[in-house]
Amino acid sequence: MPSARYRLLSLQLVFALNGLGLAVWFPRIPDVKAALDLDVMTLAFCLFGLPAGTMIGFLTVSRITGAIGLKATTMWGGAIFLLSFIGPALAWNAPSLAFALFLCGLSIAAIEVAMNAKASQMERALGRRIMTRCHAFWSFGTVTGALIGGAFAQADLSFLTQQALVQPVFAAATIWFARALIDDEAATAPAKGAFTLPTRALLLLCLVPIGALLIEGAMMEWSALLLRDHVGASPFVTAATFSAFALAMALMRLGGDALAERFGPGRVIAASGLLMGASVFGFALSSTIWLSIPLAALVGVGCANVYPLTMSMVAPLPGLPPERNVATLALTAFTAFLIGPPFIGITASYVGLPAALAMLAPLGLAPLLIRARARPTVQPQ
Repeated sequence: MPSARYRLLSLQLVFALNGLGLAVWFPRIPDVKAALDLDVMTLAFCLFGLPAGTMIGFLTVSRITGAIGLKATTMWGGAIFLLSFIGPALAWNAPSLAFALFLCGLSIAAIEVAMNAKASQMERALGRRIMTRCHAFWSFGTVTGALIGGAFAQADLSFLTQQALVQPVFAAATIWFARALIDDEAATAPAKGAFTLPTRALLLLCLVPIGALLIEGAMMEWSALLLRDHVGASPFVTAATFSAFALAMALMRLGGDALAERFGPGRVIAASGLLMGASVFGFALSSTIWLSIPLAALVGVGCANVYPLTMSMVAPLPGLPPERNVATLALTAFTAFLIGPPFIGITASYVGLPAALAMLAPLGLAPLLIRARARPTVQPQ
């Protein structure tokens, strides 16, 4: 029987593989834009397909976890998501790209809820926080994925070749490691039914990470285009800049649980919001890559712990199984990814991409304002 340490490592590697498979796409967005001859507005609405699919997927994920369990959902949902990302590489025009990303979004929902609910189970089994550390592995995965995607782009290999080579490997590895996860708790099997609307207290907590996720999504989807078109960076340097952002997130998340234990999650979230707001403003208006790289890293430091700390607080709230609470948070918070692409695309078409990204800076204040009213009383052991 696998040890507790190996089970935890397996869960962390599932998080890492999820980030890895997603991040190989980000450095290739400018290539897909050029290959399909898309303008910024059209690209924005194509990117909208991913969060739109995710939001719809969140409405049905409780039925999936109820039917096959969290462990199986993590295993097969994770593999299907990774394989689905071959789809965007097959797109031949804007509608087909939007539809392919929509299908990717549908599959993201299941793995997003399942792996975070399994992390909440591990916290209860171990009696300590491990949520931000799991998200750190997700960020380490995005660092590696961005570098892989950047290397393929720099070598002028097609996006389809890249995806056909890497995604089946990532999917097989996800299945392998998910097999070692802890068994599902009997109490976590949700009752039959659709997604449950959140209470007011839960909803307020769910609003906390929206600003951080919107800024994180902007860095994922728009930083490569910003750096290539407005700073003049090469494909690999563009990927390295995003990797600096993701690596800073990963390292900060490694210490996020300890920071929350020492200072309290509310203070960590508040300080994170201020930092991410100030640094994304500087990154958006930077004109040199030597300034863009450290500012991207600071954005990562600020974004790092807002979502996982909120996830850790929401999962054990009484009244519903953890996966229902996680699904509620994910559905509400991922509204940021739904709003982000069209907002940035429309704004950029009028004022330019640098100014559009700079307008995200005030969102750093959102966690401060909402946390002041939420004040949850339930904390994980």
